[in-house]
Amino acid sequence: MSEPAVSGERRAERGVSLVLVALGLVLILALAGLGVDLATLYVARNEAQRSADAAALAGADTFVTSGITIGLTTAGAAQTTAATQATQVGNANLVVGRSPGLDTTNFNASCPAPTSVSGGCFDFSTSNDPRITVQVYENMPTYFMKIFGISTVPVLASATAEAYNPTGPEGPSSTAECLKPWLMPNCDPDHSVVATQSDGYEANTVCPQTKAQAAQGAYPEYFVYPETQPTQLTNQPAIPADDLGQVVNPSLWSSSGSGGAIGEYMNIKAGDPSQAPAPSQFYPVFLPGTNVTFVCPNCAQADKQNSTSDSASRYREFIECCSTAAIVCGDKTINPVSGDKTGPTGQGVDCLIHEGNSGSGQDTISFQNQTDPTIPYTIYSGANNPYTQPSGTVLTTSDSVVTLPLYDGTNLCPGNSCAASVSVSVQGFLQLFLASEGAPQHTVYAYVLNISGCGGTGSQSGSTPVPATTGSAIPVRLIHN
Repeated sequence: MSEPAVSGERRAERGVSLVLVALGLVLILALAGLGVDLATLYVARNEAQRSADAAALAGADTFVTSGITIGLTTAGAAQTTAATQATQVGNANLVVGRSPGLDTTNFNASCPAPTSVSGGCFDFSTSNDPRITVQVYENMPTYFMKIFGISTVPVLASATAEAYNPTGPEGPSSTAECLKPWLMPNCDPDHSVVATQSDGYEANTVCPQTKAQAAQGAYPEYFVYPETQPTQLTNQPAIPADDLGQVVNPSLWSSSGSGGAIGEYMNIKAGDPSQAPAPSQFYPVFLPGTNVTFVCPNCAQADKQNSTSDSASRYREFIECCSTAAIVCGDKTINPVSGDKTGPTGQGVDCLIHEGNSGSGQDTISFQNQTDPTIPYTIYSGANNPYTQPSGTVLTTSDSVVTLPLYDGTNLCPGNSCAASVSVSVQGFLQLFLASEGAPQHTVYAYVLNISGCGGTGSQSGSTPVPATTGSAIPVRLIHN
């Protein structure tokens, strides 16, 4: 039997399925290609944000080391160092295998940042809260989207970071970090003043006097003024209201005695009783807290015990490691350590700063550029630095940089031994570079790097705990991205 003839209409539909399949494949390939490009752009956006975050934090960190938050250097000088550091760190964080192309010439002196380039800008409108904004801009090439005429897609990420020094009325400090188990009296040993003279409000009259100061009728000056008026001697002027909570001498130290407190070299933990400012007053304390956690270097693993006992190993652990223990601005009850604890002090400091038995190998610091406000000091890696080699490499941070609480200066141990607990007033924080420990009897020596006041009022300042992890009394933080 013969097959029926195919009509002309049916004959015209031949090959339609093939065309539909071909069009479907093109659409599927286009969608797949678009997915690949979108995934690449998503990765690029995340990596660009990471680069911007890292660059902004690195730039803000230089605000602390430059001292701009306490008026040690100018905005222009801080801008130069911040842009340089942000550029180096940002470009080290690649975006899909490519450098983001940050360039110091693309940083504006004031915000906003330039458009369509990788760069940044600065906000110095608040002197104690400098900010840096970094943006990473990349024209990312496409792969499959080129068939639609789209060869590149711009990717933009932005981050802002600040170095906030809460000295003054803006509010209490809340992020001083990696506190070590020593209290520093709020008594500047290199500056003194006669309490009854016109500038006598600078004198902290509760501090122990040296024989030379007593002979002159003088007392040590404050590092930072208390945030409330202290009890004054007869005829002693009151601290001006605008000065309460402020750093007293924020400029660079000078051997002539005319400079400020930054760069002062001092004994921060006496080993010899004759060097202590008062009998048994060595300033070691047991930091408070239960269930304290620690981040410790390898040399401190034997002491990493999370113990609550007031033992030599616990005291040494707080020197070597960074802990979650807290000190609070304002009135505080602390537990002083009787005696000098020479052995644990020397062992703990050696571990912390990588100092060898010969008294060498630790990181070093130089203040030789005192006439150049753009370089207040330079830190160099030591032979024992476990992170950075070779020796002599310029560093932006160091394990030798620590923070100590500043207390009012009252005699912790007025007799020949310390009480189980003593009430003090924490008035600020001192950032130091531990230079060494040595004779006599493991005395700890350090340079002053930065000073921070608690700010706020006396009733408010005691409510904010200061956690101890790693870093500075002046917090460096991302505030927007």
